[in-house]
Amino acid sequence: MLPFFSDKGQAEEAASNAALIVAMSGRDLFELTQGASLMLNPNVDAIALYPPEITAILEGRALGSFAMDEIPAETEVLIGPPSVSTVALNMILRNLFQQEATVKAAFLTELHRQDESAAVILLLTVVAAKAHQERLLQLVALAFKAGALKLALPIDMRFLEPGESLDEICNGGVQIFGA
Repeated sequence: MLPFFSDKGQAEEAASNAALIVAMSGRDLFELTQGASLMLNPNVDAIALYPPEITAILEGRALGSFAMDEIPAETEVLIGPPSVSTVALNMILRNLFQQEATVKAAFLTELHRQDESAAVILLLTVVAAKAHQERLLQLVALAFKAGALKLALPIDMRFLEPGESLDEICNGGVQIFGA
C-alpha cells in the first residue's frame, strides 16, 4: 500500500525528514502507480484505493458507495431464498468472484425484519479472510455501480471468515458462488 497525501502538512509530518516529498497531480500519481494499491492520508483518513478503483477514476467512471448498518442482535428476522429476480446480481458477483481467489463462497438471502422498520432486504454473505474483506467490499460496490445494477430490494453485505460455521442466514438462502 503506497501512501499519498492531500496536503503538504500531512506529507511533511509523515516523512519526518526521512523521505523526500514530491508534489504532482492526482491523475499523474494514478497513472504512474497503475496496478498498485494506494492509501490517501494514512495517518488521518486512511482511505484505501485499489487498482480497479484507480482505473475507474482515470476513466471518469463513478465509484460505488456503501454505508455501515447493523441489525440489533435482539431483532427477529425471517429468512429465505430471494423472492425477486437476482439474475443480473448473480452474474456480476460470479464474474467478480471468479477473478478473486480470496472469495471462498457467497450466499444470498432475503431477510424480513420483524421490528418497527419491517424492512425487507437481500443480504449477501461473502466468505473471505479478514485481510481481504475491505478490498472485496470496495470491489463489490464498484462492480454494482459499473454494472448499473437495479434490484427490486435493497442489498446489504456481510462477511464470514473461512473457518467460521455457516449460520442459519446462509443456510436459509441460496449459494451463488463457491463449493
